[in-house]
Amino acid sequence: MAKFDRSKSNFKGKSSSSGRSHYTSSKSRSSSKHKFTQEQSDSDSGPEIGGFNDNQINSESEDDDFFDNKKNGKLKGNAKKNKHAPKEVRISKRPVSVIREIPGLEIKKKYTEDDDSASAGGLHSRDIRFDTALGRSLDYETVRKQYGFLDEYREREIDEMRKILNNKKLVSMMEPEEIEELRYKLQSTQSKLESLRKKDREREALRKHIRESKENGETKFLTRAEKRKVLLVDRFENMNSKEKTKSLERKRKRKLGKEMRQLEFRHAGKD
Repeated sequence: MAKFDRSKSNFKGKSSSSGRSHYTSSKSRSSSKHKFTQEQSDSDSGPEIGGFNDNQINSESEDDDFFDNKKNGKLKGNAKKNKHAPKEVRISKRPVSVIREIPGLEIKKKYTEDDDSASAGGLHSRDIRFDTALGRSLDYETVRKQYGFLDEYREREIDEMRKILNNKKLVSMMEPEEIEELRYKLQSTQSKLESLRKKDREREALRKHIRESKENGETKFLTRAEKRKVLLVDRFENMNSKEKTKSLERKRKRKLGKEMRQLEFRHAGKD
């Protein structure tokens, strides 16, 4: 029995020692593996300093510098507000002026009202629509002289519109709104042309009357009533026979109605 117990104890001792040796060998094997992986990582990323590699330290230092500068308000002009934001590059350092030169509106410093053309020393290119805005009054005669060719275009336009409206085939293909618009345009163009020509005739009549009065030695300034009389005489002289008869008939009826009203007023006063 004693032998059996000793052998049993020997067996237990052997098993415990073998288990302890197996544990130490596995531990040494894992530690060697850990050393190998650590050496490999060190060779890839460089030497460690306090458990961190160089890339981590550099990135953290950059972030710290950025936030320190942001707090102090010392961000540079090209510095990014956020590390993920795109880099801003200023294309032009010189600011663009608000007032810009418009082609056709170049103004010379020395300008006289008598200069009507570029050769006479006026503007190189001039648009009369902006003269009032620039502080100069429009001269009607000068404008009519420079832009008198537009009357020919208006006459051609009137003829074309009349031809379209007289053509039944074209009118049948058009919409009612288009026909109405064309008629309105024809009427407005005709009235505009007639009013311009009427103004030209009136100015010519006044100029003629002033010239004749100067030749006779009269240098009197015309009042509004005198101008109206001169214009009425000129209008009557330029009328044809049919227009003259209509005008005289209208004047006769107007005079007769005035006399009848006066008679009625007198009879009412006597009663």
